[in-house]
Amino acid sequence: MAKRSMNTHRSKLPYYNLFHYSFAFFVLNFENFAVKKYFFCIFFFVFYSISSINTRCQEENLSESIASFAEELAENETDPEAVAAYIEKLHELTENPVALNSADETELSRLFFLTGFQIRALAEYIHSTGRIFSVYEIVNVPGFDRELASLIIPFISLESKATQPSDFKRPLNTVLTNFSAKQGQTEEYSGTDHKILLKYKLNGNGFSAGITAEKDSGERYFSGDPAQPDFLSGHLAWFGTGMIRKIIIGDYSAKFGLGTAINTGLRTGLSLTSPGCLSGGIDEIRPYTSSDENNFFRGAAMMLRYKKLDLSFFYSVNKIDATVISYDGIHPDYIESFYTSGVHNSYNSLLKKDSVSELNYGATLGLNLNNLLLGLLWTKTEFSLPVKTTVKDPVDLYDFEGSSNQTVSGYYRASLGRTMLFGEFSSDRRGHMAIVQGISMRPAERFSLTLLFRNYEPGFMAFHGRGPFSTTSGDNIKGLYANLTFEAAKYFFMSAGCDLRNYPWLRYRCSVPSSSFGSEIRLKYIPAGSWSAEAVFGFRKSITDVSGSLGIEKQKESEARLLKGSLKYSPGGNFTLTSRIGYNIIGSPQSRGMFIMQDINWRFTKIPVSVWMRYCIFSTDDWESRLYTYENDLLHSYSIPALSDEGKRTYAMVAWKFSGHGDMRVKYAMTEFNEKSGRSSSGEIKVQVRFWF
Repeated sequence: MAKRSMNTHRSKLPYYNLFHYSFAFFVLNFENFAVKKYFFCIFFFVFYSISSINTRCQEENLSESIASFAEELAENETDPEAVAAYIEKLHELTENPVALNSADETELSRLFFLTGFQIRALAEYIHSTGRIFSVYEIVNVPGFDRELASLIIPFISLESKATQPSDFKRPLNTVLTNFSAKQGQTEEYSGTDHKILLKYKLNGNGFSAGITAEKDSGERYFSGDPAQPDFLSGHLAWFGTGMIRKIIIGDYSAKFGLGTAINTGLRTGLSLTSPGCLSGGIDEIRPYTSSDENNFFRGAAMMLRYKKLDLSFFYSVNKIDATVISYDGIHPDYIESFYTSGVHNSYNSLLKKDSVSELNYGATLGLNLNNLLLGLLWTKTEFSLPVKTTVKDPVDLYDFEGSSNQTVSGYYRASLGRTMLFGEFSSDRRGHMAIVQGISMRPAERFSLTLLFRNYEPGFMAFHGRGPFSTTSGDNIKGLYANLTFEAAKYFFMSAGCDLRNYPWLRYRCSVPSSSFGSEIRLKYIPAGSWSAEAVFGFRKSITDVSGSLGIEKQKESEARLLKGSLKYSPGGNFTLTSRIGYNIIGSPQSRGMFIMQDINWRFTKIPVSVWMRYCIFSTDDWESRLYTYENDLLHSYSIPALSDEGKRTYAMVAWKFSGHGDMRVKYAMTEFNEKSGRSSSGEIKVQVRFWF
C-alpha cells in the first residue's frame, strides 16, 4: 500500500541491527535452559504459589473472549485477515471501553459481538433505570445472562458519558513496539528475518491522531525514495456532538449497513453459535490503526447528523499491490491479479508493491426513526490500469474485468417488539446483486432465534464489501443460516447453529455447482463456584474434486467432525488452570488428529507480574487433520498455530508493569516434532514494550 513520506533518522540503523541480532541470538540459545529442562519445575512452582494469589485478572477474561472465535476463524482459511481484524478490534475495545451508561446505540454497537436485540435492550434498560451501577446488574437486562455479562466486562466502562466520552481514550499518549523473530528460517530475503511493529496514539477529548509502522519478516527496515518503513499509516480525527459528528484525514475504515457494498472492518457472521450483530450496527467511519496493508481507505471522510438524518462522505486515493503485465516490458498495460499478503521480502513481491492506484469515493444517507432505520449508499471504485483475466478455467468466468466499478445499496432495520427484521440489497455496475434478509426473535427472556438468508450472485463485485457470512465479494453463495441460544437450566447454556450453502457456479477445488453444510453445538456449564466447563461439537460436509482415471476430475463428499472440550478451574481470582482436548476426524478414508493441553495463568499480587504458560501434545495423520489452538500473545498481535504431525508445543509469556506509565511482555514459544516426522524443531521470541504519558 502507499506510504506517506515521513522524516526518519537512519543514522541509528546499525545500532538497532546490532541490538536485534544480539538479543535474538541470546534468546534463541536460551531454549534448553529456560524451556526444555525447567518447564516442569515452573509447573510445580505454580501450585506452590497458589496461596499468594487472590485478585482477578482482566487479561484472562479477554483471552477467553478471543480464543473460541479465533480458532474457528483460523479454520476458515479463505479469509485469513478475519482473525487479525477480530483480535485488533477487541484490543481496541479494551483500550477505549464502551461508555455503557451513555445509553447511545451508536456507542453500544461498538460491542460488535452483541445482537441487535441486546444492544436495544441495553439502551432501553439504562434509559428506564437511569444508569447501571455495577457489572453484576447487567445480568438483569433482558436478553443477557451471566455468561454474556462476564464476556463484556473487559470492554465496558460504567462511568457517565460526561466523564467517559466514547472517543476519549486514556492515557493521552501511547507508544507500543513489538519485536518478533523465529528460529530456523533459512530463506534468503532482502532484509532481516524478524518482524517489527510500532504504534503511536495521541488521544484527547474530541480528537485523536496515530501512526503505525511495520516491517514484516524478510523486509528491509527502510526502502523506497524517500526511505520509509514497508508499511506506514497515519490519521488525524476530530469528533463532535453537533451537526458535524466526525472528520478523519488520513487512513480510515468504513462500514455501512450490513457491509455487502462497503465494509473495510470486521465482517459479521463470525461463528455459527455466536452470530453477533448480524442485523448491522450503526453506519461508521473510524480511524484505521491496524497493520493489514490492504483493506482500508486513505484520504478523508466526514459524518454529519441533522435531527434524524445522517449523511456521510468519503474519498480515498491509495496505492495497492498487484501483478501488472506489460506488452513492451516498459510501460504497464493491465492488472492480471491483486496481491494481498502485504509481505514484500523478495524481488517478485517488491515488483508488485504499490504498482496500481485505486480511487474510491461515495456517499450515504440514513434516516433513523427509532424503531426503523433506513439507508442508501452509492460508491465508485476506479483503477489506474484495467483489470483483465485470461479465462483458463471455467471457475474464472465471472471474474471482474475493467477499470471501474460502482455499487448502489439500500438497507433497513425494523424493531417490532420481540422481533427484529433487517436486510440489504446491493447491485454492481454489471447488474450482479447481493441480497441479505434476516429476522431475529426473542420469544422468551432466555431464548433467542436468528434466521438469515443471503444470495451473493456469481460475479457480484464490491472491492471493499464484506457481507454477513461472506469472505470476499463475488462469493458465489446462496445460503440459509439459523441460530438459537438459550439457558437450558440453571448455570447451563446452550447455543446451536447451522449453515446450508449452495454454490450456483464452480468454485475452488470443485469443478461443478455444489453445496455444503455446517453445524455446531456449544454447551457451557458455569456454576457460581470456581470452575466451569465447555464442550463444542462441529460438523462440516462439502463436495470437492478428486483425481479420476484419464485425468478426469470426479467429485466426492468430504466430511469433517470436530470435538473440543475444556475444563477451567480458578481457586483464586487471579490463578487459572485450563485443561483442553481436541479431536478431529476428516474425510474418507478417515484422517484423525488430536491434542491435549494444559494452560496455567496467574498474576502475583505483591509484584506487578503476570505469567501465561502452556504445554500441549498433538498427533495428526496428515495436514488435512490439523488442529488450531489460540495462544495468549502480545497486545495487537495473535498466534494460532496449526498443529500437524506429532510433537509438542509449549510457550511461556511474562508481563511486567514496571511503573504507572509502562509495561513489557516477553513470550517464548517452541514447537518440537517427534523424530519420525522428519521435521525440525523451531522456536520464536516476541518482545513488546508499551508506555504512556
